[in-house]
Amino acid sequence: MARKRDANQRYHDRIAGRYEAIYDDAYWQWHDALTWDYLKPHLPADLSSPVLDLGCGSGKWGRKLLKSGYRVTFVDLSHQMLDAARLQVAQSGGEDRALFVQADLVDLAALPANHFGLAVAMGEPIGLAADPSLAMRQIARCLAPGGRLVATFDNRIACVDHYAERGESRELEQFLRNGRTRWLTRDAAERFEIHTFEPRQLRRLAEAGGFEVLEMLGKTVLPMRRYREQLAEPADRRRWAQIERRLARDPDNFARCAHLQIAARLNTPPSPDSEP
Repeated sequence: MARKRDANQRYHDRIAGRYEAIYDDAYWQWHDALTWDYLKPHLPADLSSPVLDLGCGSGKWGRKLLKSGYRVTFVDLSHQMLDAARLQVAQSGGEDRALFVQADLVDLAALPANHFGLAVAMGEPIGLAADPSLAMRQIARCLAPGGRLVATFDNRIACVDHYAERGESRELEQFLRNGRTRWLTRDAAERFEIHTFEPRQLRRLAEAGGFEVLEMLGKTVLPMRRYREQLAEPADRRRWAQIERRLARDPDNFARCAHLQIAARLNTPPSPDSEP
């Protein structure tokens, strides 16, 4: 577990200074606008309800939540990423409602229990954890009863092209059995393990952690990452987004998507006085 954490942290420490730039082009702006639309229905109605940005990176989603008026705790494994998030928050405002915590998702003991109304985990941080099941239980511990988790995960079936392109049939067989692959970087010391999921496995992961899945969708069905030029004009972006929204919730389309997103509600434990 420590070796994986070291590789994960080393990679994200290295890229922290340019993380915002990596995900700032026409495609990612379009993708993130869709993601925010999907997220908004799950925001706490009460602005005093604290929220978590888990695996926050440079704090993109936490900053949106700050701008919306919430108190946000930014959590990341990487010191450098947290520094980048602090800088971005200082530039955009809301420092008085922001808290920054370095932590691994498999150990969130530094956070209070039964406290947060919402946790977002974008950029697949749960799948990067050494033990995604433990990470889900740790997140559940931090959420208040009825609190929600909105999180993205790598879609297992979307990874098969990687193995087919390289003629790696044996490796593909193993991958389909265990769902584990590695982040591809030049430095072998930064190649941390990634857990991928099929939709039914993702639902089981959430339920085992104490969550009820309210929504699952694929991102993105349309291959606009390859056709960024189609997103140059605002009217075109809106038209493609309308089509994407119609497609994204249909399970028949999930195999086309690199990522799966769930919105889940923490089941409220029965009170001691309730009947069995």
